[in-house]
Amino acid sequence: MNRLLNYATGLLVIYLFVLEGNMEDHIRIITGLVLSVSFGYIAFIFNWITLDASRTIVVLGTIIYGFGNWLMVSAVLFFFITSIIFSRYHRKSKIAKLDEAEISALNLQKRRKGTQLWANGFWMAFFIIAWYLYPTHGFLIAVFAVIASAASDTWATELGSANPWKTRLITSFKKVKPGTDGGISLKGIAAALLGSAAIALFTFLDTSLSSPLTFYIVFGAGFLGCITDSYLGAIFQNRVSDKSGNNPDTETGANLSNSMVNWISTGTGGMIAFVFTQLLLI
Repeated sequence: MNRLLNYATGLLVIYLFVLEGNMEDHIRIITGLVLSVSFGYIAFIFNWITLDASRTIVVLGTIIYGFGNWLMVSAVLFFFITSIIFSRYHRKSKIAKLDEAEISALNLQKRRKGTQLWANGFWMAFFIIAWYLYPTHGFLIAVFAVIASAASDTWATELGSANPWKTRLITSFKKVKPGTDGGISLKGIAAALLGSAAIALFTFLDTSLSSPLTFYIVFGAGFLGCITDSYLGAIFQNRVSDKSGNNPDTETGANLSNSMVNWISTGTGGMIAFVFTQLLLI
């Protein structure tokens, strides 16, 4: 799936480059390609991403810089770097409680895969290209809402699971272990709100978006995207067992991967923001 998305989106970039772009667009797209290749190489060398994810970074980076603007690039870099930092912080807090085998398994998970990047980046690319073709505020605001959803969910997971308070399942409020899919805590909710607000603040740096209303739309849509992620995680990913470890109980027989849940939740955040901008005629 990751390879298919890379190829399909790469062909779309070439199509837009040839048929839709002008000379200024061509320069920006080529610059975006060069910068994203450099960043992907650095991220791979520092063990932040896998090899397949480096290709995804090239595709997404070219779209974000080539068809977006510097503010989108700044927001994405802020999200990506803080995610790396908080993920390392969370990992260190877990390692002290694990044995050698569990530590080895955890280290294998520290690199982000291409599917994880697409889960957070697909809708971002979709709304950026839509904004490039039809430059309306709705698509532009939706881009930041997608990033806010991703940041809100990531901050909630990485900060909320490290030395957490009481964690409860979002659908039933049963007590669950920290890190359980669909589990929420006051610390996690606070982190989610901060993550969404941090991205929403970027809108004040764009004169066409700089308004309290835009901030609240991005902030609210981002947080709702995170809540959607938790709710879907509880329904489609979480399995709650009794004290004996038997009789796992799920609210549905369906099953979704974490990347698919992230994809749905970031899309939800972007769509909510887009709908609100249309209703409010922003």
